[in-house]
Parts: sequence; C-alpha cells; structure tokens
Amino acid sequence: MKKSFLALALMGAFSGAAFAQSSVTIYGVADIGVQGVSAGAGKQAKVTSGQQGGSRLGFKGTEDLGGGLKANFVLEQGVKMDTGESDQSGRTFGRTTLVGLSGDFGSVNLGRDKTTTLKFFDSYDPFGSALVNNGNGTRALYFVAGKVNKDETNGRVSNAIFYNTPDLSGFKAAVSYGAGEKAGDNSAERSVGLTANYKVDALEVGYNYAKDNVIGNAVSANTVAAAYDFGVAKPVFLFQKQKDDKGMDRKIYTLAVSAPVTATGKVLAGFTKVSDSAVAKDVKQFSLGYVHGLSKRTDLYAAYAYAKQDSEATIVSDQFAGKKGSKVHELTAGIQHRF
Repeated sequence: MKKSFLALALMGAFSGAAFAQSSVTIYGVADIGVQGVSAGAGKQAKVTSGQQGGSRLGFKGTEDLGGGLKANFVLEQGVKMDTGESDQSGRTFGRTTLVGLSGDFGSVNLGRDKTTTLKFFDSYDPFGSALVNNGNGTRALYFVAGKVNKDETNGRVSNAIFYNTPDLSGFKAAVSYGAGEKAGDNSAERSVGLTANYKVDALEVGYNYAKDNVIGNAVSANTVAAAYDFGVAKPVFLFQKQKDDKGMDRKIYTLAVSAPVTATGKVLAGFTKVSDSAVAKDVKQFSLGYVHGLSKRTDLYAAYAYAKQDSEATIVSDQFAGKKGSKVHELTAGIQHRF
C-alpha cells in the first residue's frame, strides 16, 4: 500500500512538472464594420467582417522539451463576424494549422499558414492585408502566392513546410515549400517562397520571392521593400515584378506612409501603380486611412480608396464585380477588438 501511495505521489510530481513547462493560449480578433463601394456597376453597401484584420479564434501552445528545444502548435480558425460562418472557404481552421519545433536554430513547422509573401506585405505595407480593396488589401493588386488550385485561398499555402531563422544581428530569413501532392508529377501545384529581411536601427529592407505552379500557368514574383521610421512618420517603398507562363509582365510599386497624430491615433496614406506591359493596362490607386486606439485591445478605423483604371483594366473592379475600366471608390469603417 505504501508503495502504491509513493508511486502515485511520484507520478503527480512528474505530471505537475510537465504541466508547468507547457502552456496553451486562447486568443482571437473580432473585427466588423460597414463598407460602401461604387465600381461602375451600381453601388453597394454592406456589413462585412475583417476589414482591418481577419476575424479569428485561435489556440496556440508550447512545451519546453529541455536544452532550449520547444514543441509548438497553432490552430487558428477564420470567422465571418457578419454571418458566423467559417472563413477561408469554410475550413474549420483555415487560417493556420501548424505543429513543429523551435530552438537556437530557429523554427520548423508543418501544416498550413500564410505564405512568406503575404507575411512580407503585412510587415511593410501600412494598410497590411486589409482596410482597402474589399478587405483584401494589397492582395487585390499584388501577387502574394498561395493560390495554386481552385480549392486554395489567396495568401495561404497548405501541405507545407516552413522554416524561420533566428534573429542574426538584425537579419532574418524564412522559406516555405508547399507540396502539390499530385501523383506522378512532383512539381504540379507546388508552391515555394523565400524572404530575407535586415533591420538596423530605424532602417528595414527586405526581399521576397514566390512561385506557384498554378494549373496550366506557373506564376512567380520578386518583391523588394524598404522602410525608415523617423518617429513622426514611417515611409515605405514596395516594388514587385510578376511573370507567368502566358506572357504576363506586370510591375507594381507602392509609396506609403504611416504617421502618429495623437498618442492613440495614426494616419495611413498610400499610392500604388500597376503597369502590365503584356496587355498595356495600368491602374493607379490612392488610399487614405485612420486608426484610433480606444485601448490596447480595441480600435476604431476608417479608410477610403480610389482606383483609376485604363479602359480595359479589371484589376481592381474584379474585386467588386465591376466593369472594365471602372473607377472604384471604396469607403470602410469599423471596430476591431483583440483578446
């Protein structure tokens, strides 16, 4: 009997120690607002989710394995606040499903996550991947990878391996490989991504490469970015060159800035130009936004975007089912709460 009590006591002690070295966090974003659009085909007003950032419910955890090695996981579900449906084409955990290891070598994860390109734009563009273009942000104008077949959602890649380096005196890199998993053709629907980023004091520069072997048409893009934080304002420059197997030759650049105007508010402004020499179609877009923090976890936001397209261009109007050459006006406003 005494041995049994001793064994139970030892088991309790070890399980308690293991639990103390592990942690699980529940977190989320609730973002909803109103949007008004004029895209040359009438006007539309609606209540929509995720305009400043995608609404989500997430679970993440880590376990200390000793010797600096940790096991990590993330399960993150996209939620449409306006309807209660799952986002990302109805996936249960469509935003992120990852499990992997991290340590002095960096981190290795397997599963589904944002592409390196979308994360690249999120880190540089003041508007991130939201606020303008129907909540698609730069995704409406730039190629951010992750759409290799009809079942994928733009900006994320499934069946993938992700590696991130540690911070090497201001230098960081990330690579991703998304397996196409097509029998008999290892390259079909395959996706690869690479980011290299260097930050020193207030200056940050970066490069990203992405290629998706889309069915019948491989698409690739090279992107560079630079930002400098002056304190009173942070200007940003982005440039991307896109190509595909069908002769597309598209160049896109953005000049943008974010500037704090109060202790809790900041103004965002940007100009983006898209030039497609293969079809001689140009688009110019002007964006203006304001984000006001009511607290550390709650923001009010508003943004306006105006896009002027050449007569045959549909780059922006496609987002709103507009006609060729439509001049697109978009006004959004809403609230975001993080928990």
